[in-house]
Amino acid sequence: MTSEVKQTIVAALMQYRGDNFARASQAFRGYTPDQMAQQHGLSGETRQAVLDGYREHVERVDRAIAEVKARS
Repeated sequence: MTSEVKQTIVAALMQYRGDNFARASQAFRGYTPDQMAQQHGLSGETRQAVLDGYREHVERVDRAIAEVKARS
């Protein structure tokens, strides 16, 4: 894999990673555990579930980026 291809893949993954986790973390900052257990808008999920889903997405993408960077 060429360096240029690696850079392109990493850039695409960074776009896919997004900033939802950071924005949700900021939005829910200071919420009590009871508030985090409440449904978030019309999502059908609790605020905690939304935050956890974004965190898991970031972790998956970060692992993928690390694997791409580790390839020669």
